[in-house]
Amino acid sequence: MRARLDVRTYTLDVRLAAVGVGAFHLEIDGVNVTGAMTVPNIGAWQTWTTVSKTGIAMTAGPHVLRLVMDATGSSGSVANFNWIAMR
Repeated sequence: MRARLDVRTYTLDVRLAAVGVGAFHLEIDGVNVTGAMTVPNIGAWQTWTTVSKTGIAMTAGPHVLRLVMDATGSSGSVANFNWIAMR
């Protein structure tokens, strides 16, 4: 008998601030699950906004979540990341 894998769909929220437009993606267990996510130019390193991605499927159990920087903004950095949440 095969074990049943419970898969749920989540929304990913990333709280960040940035000067310049950058890009990042998130991986779960080595797989890019978000595609490139654009960091908006907020204009300050301590003015926070939340960027979200819906429809992320994940099975129950422990996973490795990795934040990957794809492109830097005009400041030479991607963003100031405050927190990451799955809901």
